[in-house]
Amino acid sequence: MRLRRAATSVAAFLVAAACNRSGQFGHFVGTVKTEWIEPDRKMRLLDDFAYVDPAGGEWKAPKGAIVDGASIPQVLWSVVGSPYTGEYRNASVVHDVACIKRDRPWQDVHRMFYEACRAGGVGEQKAKLMYAAVYHFGPKWAPGGASMYFMRTMPVEAEFAQLKTFVEKENPSLEQIEKFEAHR
Repeated sequence: MRLRRAATSVAAFLVAAACNRSGQFGHFVGTVKTEWIEPDRKMRLLDDFAYVDPAGGEWKAPKGAIVDGASIPQVLWSVVGSPYTGEYRNASVVHDVACIKRDRPWQDVHRMFYEACRAGGVGEQKAKLMYAAVYHFGPKWAPGGASMYFMRTMPVEAEFAQLKTFVEKENPSLEQIEKFEAHR
């Protein structure tokens, strides 16, 4: 009987420890709770929510923040769905807030999106494709938060198609995705 109690105690401890530690890609704190404030587009967070990255950095999405999925390039929606659905919904929320706050470099914000997607259960290839889209077509800003705009020499759809093929065929590293250049 003592052995059974000890084994049960050890098992309970291991389960509790596993639930409390951060996974390889970090973890979320809280549950996304929202209310629509503009039909089919804008939502307000009803509770605090956060993502803790693998290095322990916290990415907060505070109660009252407005999210609209705008940080996820619309060209990606046809491939993975809207930012309000699927396994990347939580990542979309913290990414939206970080793209509005602009208090960290855009490159770090987009890398966080990849890690948060993986923490949310998105598979590696899909997460890489989503990272590629936000890195190359998502918002960018200079230190201090001023928007940066780039002139494109080809339509976004054509460039995205090349990027999608590259990710699907080559399974590149995140660094290779960052260096990708479309053939003009």
